[in-house]
Amino acid sequence: MTAASTFAAAFMTPLLTSKLAGQYVAVDPMGLFVSTSQVVLAPVLLGALLNQYMGRLVESVSPVMPFIAVATVAVLCGNAIAQNASAILASGLQVVLSVIFLHGSGFFFGYVLSRMLGIDIASSRTISIEVGMQNSVLGVVLAGKHFGSPLTAVPCAVSSICHSVYGSILAGVWRSMPPNDKQGA
Repeated sequence: MTAASTFAAAFMTPLLTSKLAGQYVAVDPMGLFVSTSQVVLAPVLLGALLNQYMGRLVESVSPVMPFIAVATVAVLCGNAIAQNASAILASGLQVVLSVIFLHGSGFFFGYVLSRMLGIDIASSRTISIEVGMQNSVLGVVLAGKHFGSPLTAVPCAVSSICHSVYGSILAGVWRSMPPNDKQGA
């Protein structure tokens, strides 16, 4: 599921952005495609190639990679938030409530719709996390590069923080509640 959404992002992000936002702001779909590919596809493909052909190297750096990923996200989001602190404070509640609703809906509907389709509890939880935690850092990068105002990156930066916190809490709660096999069908 993650692989499919990652590869789809390279095509769907430029398409949807140009169709939905293109009537309000100038959108360069090809530029968005290139940037999305650089931010999403290139690292995934590079990681897959390195894992395939340089397994020992991957094994040696794997323990530090989560820290590097978290630090990178923190720097990107922290930068967007720091540059726009006054705007966030002025409209912060509206942005935060919108982000809470967005990710809360993703977590909720990811789980509920999966269960309605007869998917087992463990898989429904996974789908919920996958749907609720989208790539907000991609939004930060694209907004900063392709749209003039640094304010465009703010909702994505706030979103990245919120979905990380809420997703971690939800994963922790579910970890403490192992799925019951009788509930799974």
